[in-house]
Amino acid sequence: MANPTLPDLKTLIQMGIDPKTGLPLKMGSDCNIKSDLKKFLRVCDETDAVNRYKWGNLPKKLDITSQELERLVYYRGQLIMFYMKELDKFYVMPFALEGGGLDFYGRFKQVHPIPFANGKDDEKSARYKNQLALLSTKKLNVLYTKPTEPIEDPENYCVIIRDYTNQLPQSIIPRQELNDVLLDIMSECVPYMRTSLINSTGTRGVRVQDADQYSEVIQGAKSMQRAAETGLTMVPMQGKMEFQDLTSGKVSEAAEFMSAMKSIDNLRLSGYGIENGGIYEKKAHELNAEAEINEGSTSARLQDGLKIRQNAIEIANALWGENMTIDIAEEHKPTEEQPLTEEGQAPEGANENADTTL
Repeated sequence: MANPTLPDLKTLIQMGIDPKTGLPLKMGSDCNIKSDLKKFLRVCDETDAVNRYKWGNLPKKLDITSQELERLVYYRGQLIMFYMKELDKFYVMPFALEGGGLDFYGRFKQVHPIPFANGKDDEKSARYKNQLALLSTKKLNVLYTKPTEPIEDPENYCVIIRDYTNQLPQSIIPRQELNDVLLDIMSECVPYMRTSLINSTGTRGVRVQDADQYSEVIQGAKSMQRAAETGLTMVPMQGKMEFQDLTSGKVSEAAEFMSAMKSIDNLRLSGYGIENGGIYEKKAHELNAEAEINEGSTSARLQDGLKIRQNAIEIANALWGENMTIDIAEEHKPTEEQPLTEEGQAPEGANENADTTL
């Protein structure tokens, strides 16, 4: 009689078999819908963020594009721009408080740059530690206002670039972290919607007696899923719960989940100041007053980010003699169209001076 041995899990995985269920690994891919969708939404969110503003005339010695600069702001929240005389190049990097302390308004007086790191493993690498040691010796004075006279040794100064107006602390939460909870909720809406559609096709729970029957039901359900491309049609479970207990609840319409997702997406866009349909979109029409409220709040947030960047640019240009510019991207600039009345018509007298010649 052979001695009992532990299964070779590595070999099973290499063969494409799930050691827990004994089924092919690809049959469990549905569990990744939420995580995969969140990756997609993260790319969409980053794209919206980095294309809100357009930087112009960036220093050639900076060696970075407008989108790359905004991408760094998206993941870090705030950066410093400085000139390194030793390498004759400009840099934008994260920073940390140096020994100079705080000024009267609680702002950093002196900082030093720190290298970028994507995670804990990068922070433990020898390259990161070497960069950190080098940059920690770079002590930079922070300028918060435009200098009126030329400054000696401008390489000893830096300018802070922030994504939005910071709160009382000098730290700032990166936009990527702020929007993570919204993306997480949005990524749940599609699986819920999919489940709703599956349930509407007649998905039912099947009570089984043992593990063998469990595997058979799973295989049968997967076969029907691949055939109909709608999802599981039977959900096997072991227990004494009756079939009626599993299907007595009300099934929401798929459109409700997508409407909720759209509302959350509008909330996300409003945080950027990008035009959107409002947290609650009316299905018919929107009154002029409601439209002005939505546009006004989002426009203020877009202008907030623009003014912060403009102030940083003015200081940097005066400090280093550059000619950088910043503006809202064309696709996000407010339009100056004639507002419509509640009935969808232009106000009386709006076209009195219009040329009606045919």
